[in-house]
Amino acid sequence: MTDRTTPAANGLAADLGQNIRVARKAQNISLRELARRAGISGSALSQIETGKTRPTVKTAYEIARQLGVTLTDLSAGVSSPGGAGFHAAPGLFPPPAGQGDVVRDGLVAHMRQAVEFIPREAQQVVDLQGGEQFRVISGHSLPGANCLLLTYEPGAVSPPGEEFVRHAGHEFNYLAAGRLVIEVGTQRFELKPGDTLTFPATTPHRLSNPWAETAELVCVFVSAPGPRTEVTS
Repeated sequence: MTDRTTPAANGLAADLGQNIRVARKAQNISLRELARRAGISGSALSQIETGKTRPTVKTAYEIARQLGVTLTDLSAGVSSPGGAGFHAAPGLFPPPAGQGDVVRDGLVAHMRQAVEFIPREAQQVVDLQGGEQFRVISGHSLPGANCLLLTYEPGAVSPPGEEFVRHAGHEFNYLAAGRLVIEVGTQRFELKPGDTLTFPATTPHRLSNPWAETAELVCVFVSAPGPRTEVTS
């Protein structure tokens, strides 16, 4: 499988990578094991963690899923354009396997009842590969779901090249602005503002913006249960 990463352009990638590293080490998962679960090479994950490269949003999502956290967690503390920061609550990253299960269950139950308001200036924005950017528009009160506002500049393709990507779970997409092509398997959909598209993310897919205007897509990733974390050396 080709690693879906690209050289980093700013400190945002370093912040994201550092959060991935912290979450991984908190669970005693080796770099090689997490890379295997996420479907990328160990060297690619190492470059992501050190901020040398940026993942695609799909790769970032799969890393988060394998860690049992959300993209909201992984983007915690990443500087937003407005200078505001959103910081994960202490202990949000899950403990090593077999420890703290009751606490984590309690945390999840608490989050389901939370009322969250995240002003635009406090939402985390991360530039990714191939002209793609994601803005985290949900907090921690939606267990099993990640809500993102994805921006695709003219000419952007995700993942870059001719490859398609697939991952666990389902995707719901709502095009808010511009136009966007989403290919799912052998089907090709041209979305206009207001159009929606839902599909199982296990089906190979890719997104592209061949037009001259920027596209904005609201995407909800609904997670499928990941494998139980195993402690590795």
